[in-house]
Amino acid sequence: MGYRVDERYKMVLDRTANDLLGIMNVSLVQQAKDVVKRFMGRSVRTKDPLFWPAGMLMLGLVSAAEQENSEIKSKCLAVISAHLDMWLKSYDGKIDFVDDALSGVCFIKAYELTHEDKYKEAADKIAQFILTAPRDEQGTIIYNPGRNSSNIFADGVGQVSMFMAAYTSAFPDSDIVISSGSRLDASKQIKNFFEMGVDKKSGLNYHGYSLHDNQKKGLLGWGRAFGWLYMGVAEAACAAIKSSDEANDNDEKIPNSENLDSSECQKDCPDKKRCFMNSGFNITGLYRKMSRTALEYQRADGGWSWQIQGTEGHIDMSATGMIAYSLARGYNAGILDNVEDIDSSFDKAVECMLSHTEKGAVLDALSSCDDFGVHYQTYGHYPWGQGAVLAALAEIS
Repeated sequence: MGYRVDERYKMVLDRTANDLLGIMNVSLVQQAKDVVKRFMGRSVRTKDPLFWPAGMLMLGLVSAAEQENSEIKSKCLAVISAHLDMWLKSYDGKIDFVDDALSGVCFIKAYELTHEDKYKEAADKIAQFILTAPRDEQGTIIYNPGRNSSNIFADGVGQVSMFMAAYTSAFPDSDIVISSGSRLDASKQIKNFFEMGVDKKSGLNYHGYSLHDNQKKGLLGWGRAFGWLYMGVAEAACAAIKSSDEANDNDEKIPNSENLDSSECQKDCPDKKRCFMNSGFNITGLYRKMSRTALEYQRADGGWSWQIQGTEGHIDMSATGMIAYSLARGYNAGILDNVEDIDSSFDKAVECMLSHTEKGAVLDALSSCDDFGVHYQTYGHYPWGQGAVLAALAEIS
C-alpha cells in the first residue's frame, strides 16, 4: 500500500512488547480494584496468560514479525517465545477458555515464521481444546459454558474461526485435521452466526444470540463485536484464497473467486470435496460484503466508533485496529483489489491510529465488556487496543 511507517510505529511496537512481557504482573493497587469489581459483580482480569488481551498483543507482534525487517522480526518473536515459555513453565500449558484461540492463531503464525516445534505443539493443544469445547444444537461453540449458558458471542465465533482457518490451512494433513470432520470448519461457525445473530434489515451483527430462547442479544453494531467477526471472516477468506491458489498451482480448475459473490459456493465447484471449509459457504463473498460495510462506516477522521453506525460517537481504537487489520488482510490477499479509493481509506486509518498514541501507548480504547449490552464507556490504554492497532499498522505497512 506504499505506506512507510515512522518512529511512532516503532514506539507502538516497543510498547506492545513491554505490555506483553508485563501482562501477568498485577500491582497491589490493581489487585485491590479487582476485589472491588468482583464484589460489584463486574469482570476482573483472568490468571490465564493466553486470554484474549494477551492474544491481541501477540497478534500485533506476530503481524509485525511477518514484515521483512529482520531486526523487528527477531525482537517480536523473542517476546512471543518468552510468553509461550512462561505459559508452559509457570502455568503448565493449561487452556481454560475459548478466548485462548486467538493466542493459538499467533502460535501458528510464529511456527510458519520459525518452524520451531514448540509453536506447533502449543497450537495442537489449543486445537484439541477447541475440538472438545461445548457447542449448541447447530454445532456453534458456546462462549462461556461454565456459567450454564448457551449463549453464542461474536467474540468466540471470531476467535475460534480465526484459529480454525489458520490451523487447518497451515496443517491440512495433520491427524487432528483429518479426524476432526466439520468440528474445525471455520465457515460453519461463521455461517451459523450470520444466520442467527445478524439483523436482517441493516446487515449488522448483534453481540450474540442464543438458540435456547431464540433471541438476538446485545448491541447492534458494537464496534468490537463487528471487529471480532470481521477478523474471523478475514482469516477464513485469506485461507480460502490460499487453498485456491495452491490448487491452481497443481493445475486444478478452480472458479475465479471474483465471480463468487453470492451467499453460497457454486454447486459444481470441483474443489468442494477438498476445501478445508467444506460447508459450501462462500466466505470470500461475505468478506467483501463486510468490507463494504466497514468502509461505509469509517469516520471522517479515519477511525471507527465504539458503535460503528454512530460515526459521530466516541472513537474506539480497539475496534479501529481490528477493522483496519481485517481490511488490510483481505487487501493483501488480493480479495479487495477493485475497491475504489481504498488506499485513501488506509492512509486515513493509519494517521488516525498513530494520532491516538502517546509515547507508543495506544489510547482511547473502550474498556472491557462485562456482558451483553454492558459497556462502561471508559476509554484508555488497554492490551486489546494496543495489540489491534499494531496488527493493523503492520498489515497496512
